[in-house]
Amino acid sequence: MRPDLHGPLRLAGVYSLFSSLWIFGSDSLLQAMVQDSELAADLQTAKGLLFILLSTLLIFFVSYRDRRAQLRLLEELTHSTSLLQQTQRHAGLGSWEYSTCFTWTAEALALLGHDTDEELDNRQCSLERLLSWLHPADRPAAQRALQALLHEHKPMTLSARLYQPHKLQATWLLLHGEVNEQDRIIGTVQDISSQKRDESALRESEQRFRQLFEQTPRIAVQGYDRERRVIYWNQASTQLYGYTLQEAMGKRLEDLIIPPSSRTQVAAAIQSWLLGGPAIPAAELRLQRKDGSQVWVYSSHSILRNSRDQLEMYCIDIDLSEQKQVYGELLASEERFRELVEQLSDVIFLADAHGHLTFYNPAWEKLSGYLSDESLGRPLTQFLDDEDGRKLAKQISALAKGEETSLRSEYRLLTRNGQIRRIELQLSRSQPDNSLRGCLRDIHDRFQAQELQNARNAVLDELLARRPLPHILDNISRRLQGLNPHMLVSIMLLDPQKRLHLGAAPSLPESYCQAIDGLQAAPEVGSCGHAACNGELVIAEDLSQHPFWRDFRELTSAAGLRACWSLPFKDDSGTVLGTFGIYYHHCASPSNEDIALVTEFTRLAGLAVQQQRNY
Repeated sequence: MRPDLHGPLRLAGVYSLFSSLWIFGSDSLLQAMVQDSELAADLQTAKGLLFILLSTLLIFFVSYRDRRAQLRLLEELTHSTSLLQQTQRHAGLGSWEYSTCFTWTAEALALLGHDTDEELDNRQCSLERLLSWLHPADRPAAQRALQALLHEHKPMTLSARLYQPHKLQATWLLLHGEVNEQDRIIGTVQDISSQKRDESALRESEQRFRQLFEQTPRIAVQGYDRERRVIYWNQASTQLYGYTLQEAMGKRLEDLIIPPSSRTQVAAAIQSWLLGGPAIPAAELRLQRKDGSQVWVYSSHSILRNSRDQLEMYCIDIDLSEQKQVYGELLASEERFRELVEQLSDVIFLADAHGHLTFYNPAWEKLSGYLSDESLGRPLTQFLDDEDGRKLAKQISALAKGEETSLRSEYRLLTRNGQIRRIELQLSRSQPDNSLRGCLRDIHDRFQAQELQNARNAVLDELLARRPLPHILDNISRRLQGLNPHMLVSIMLLDPQKRLHLGAAPSLPESYCQAIDGLQAAPEVGSCGHAACNGELVIAEDLSQHPFWRDFRELTSAAGLRACWSLPFKDDSGTVLGTFGIYYHHCASPSNEDIALVTEFTRLAGLAVQQQRNY
């Protein structure tokens, strides 16, 4: 009651004080100065009127001052209330209080899904009605927590879902309640759906990441602490090295899988790395199984910090035993094949001193696609890529001059249909006419497989090193262009707004890259826009005629681009992540081999994008 009586009591006190001082002071002064009774009576009347006037002014002044203070206080309170409401809206927060029933603010009702005009009576509701708004699975816990708050005055913090049977995604609310200093039960309600979805996505991501290593039989992953003791050992490690999880946990790395001759060196290298020294590079290693047998692995290493800011080392080992065995058998088989049928399986040819073909076996037509009348009499250099043709011409000149007696090197052969094939050429000079004889071996598949494996290893290493995604995509595109220099490769990434952004394009003009960055993924919007929209291969053999490129013809003509085909890449669920755009300076259409090659590189790009998004 004191705040309500403070103003009136102050006014009454001021008035009483003023009245007393006026009455006693004026009477004393009047008696002392005036002796005439009639004059004194007139002065008393005037004094009374003056008292009324002054007291009125005094009351007006005090009341006006209090009113001004009240208005300022009201303005501040209104401003604070507005700020509080704005904060609650931005934070998804509402408030409530309880006496005999729950009373909700408008913000709280909006969060509870009861903010329409027809449901204004929901501003006050019983405990039973509140529970009916919650998901049935969360009602028992909510009822216990609310009863403890209402009856035992125990503070409450409760997460619960709203009962919304027709919504695909649940709405999560955080209910908080407590008893304040005036013994009133008050609380807040906050929408935490986004936080719950983030937590769920993080758990799913961690689970997928763990399953990735647990369910991949060819990738053995081990974790070690600062003392090189095992803290993580997946099933693939058991299959590879023979130790069960129980046998491996707590044991030192060097005592488990390092051959005795290398244990001291390995332990010192790891200790140096943990202390800030050079990192242990990824490499092929020969390690040791539980039974003492040797095993070849490709091992990559990474150092991470745990939640306690302690260093941990993780090793990712890929079993190479089968590959080593196959590679050894392959070498032996190739040697036998070379001895037995080398001249029958490879291209055998003869040429004059200037390198013009005079004879070749049928393997030439199978390899190059050129028939007899298209090949005989033509220089061998014309069947090679321009740069390799110039290189071979110089070497043939050196053979003709006697500066060299033979040569053996790799070249890029241009087939009749415009495709590039990697070949190994052996050439020697014959006496006395200085004619040339040689053979061609098709090493395209082996070279391409090796380069593709190198690309896979490089991407894996860069992912483990957490290199930036643009750097990884640039390396992928450059490796693909290295396999086919006629290809101008671009990698574009699809954002949630269905726009394509340039991830890498090392050989395209800068002006063209700037123009296509942010391209809308929509039907008939270039090759990449259409491919990203439909998730299918799109081929435009001639950009000047293809309808998808009608809005970009001036742009492509200025950039010197004549053909383009696009192949989308997707995540594990089939969602398009981006596209590979393959451009040419001439009208062209991809072969099945080109599509298969780019498809392999799209898998690398898809892996890189997905892994980067999971970090």
